[in-house]
Amino acid sequence: MGIRSTLLGVALLLLGASAFAHGDKVHVRGTITNVTDTSVTVKGPDGKAVEVKLGKATVYTLHVPPATDQPAKASDLAVGDNVVIHATPEGNTLEADDVKFSVPAKSAPGKVPNS
Repeated sequence: MGIRSTLLGVALLLLGASAFAHGDKVHVRGTITNVTDTSVTVKGPDGKAVEVKLGKATVYTLHVPPATDQPAKASDLAVGDNVVIHATPEGNTLEADDVKFSVPAKSAPGKVPNS
């Protein structure tokens, strides 16, 4: 019984630590609905739109499935791309630290994409 209690304690500790791993960073994920030189608007899974400011220090990464990442730049972002953004809250705005994105898969010929 002692080993189970210890393992449970370690598991809970690890879960708690992972929840705070990014400190005050905000995760924004969803689909890009608008992109400009200075910001990107993301529609999240809940349907809400979130604007995130892009800065000179923002790092961009293109994810190519199944598991390849390559450096990218802001001009590579496009409406419809799937994104995960780690951002820092600055007053009432969010400023992107890093943007990881992927281009949506093309639907098969004759198939209508889900909307």
